[in-house]
Amino acid sequence: MCILLLVVDSYAGELSGEGVSGIPIGLPFGNQSSGEADVSICPVGAQVVNMFIAAWQKDDYTTMYDLIDPESRTDYTFDQAKFDFRLMMFKPYEISSVSKKGDDYEFVISYGDWKSGDKDLKKIIISGTTFKIKMPSRNSVFKKSAADYF
Repeated sequence: MCILLLVVDSYAGELSGEGVSGIPIGLPFGNQSSGEADVSICPVGAQVVNMFIAAWQKDDYTTMYDLIDPESRTDYTFDQAKFDFRLMMFKPYEISSVSKKGDDYEFVISYGDWKSGDKDLKKIIISGTTFKIKMPSRNSVFKKSAADYF
């Protein structure tokens, strides 16, 4: 199933990586029959995402760091990650959609609902080689703040 949304610039860039006002952006939101994401596309990646969320809830920074792709950890120490993780406000996110993007997998996680206007969507990329979380940049995991991680 694909839901068609009109998204303003600030959100379009976050959701698709390419934001242009008024351009329709389709977001897959899981299996139409069950209302849940089809994690069978990448079950190992889904496990990693869920482990990350569970570790985040417990402030288990070691596990969170261990779930990051080794290439992404180059020049990114545990102490730096721990500082960034402490800035991230935990929300009980759930996997909303899974898709294959080149050699990797894109997981959209969500929290809240559209009715109350507090729906929060984040994106996690899982390496198709290591099945660990790929960070946006080798040198700067959190570009502006820890919240930019997703």
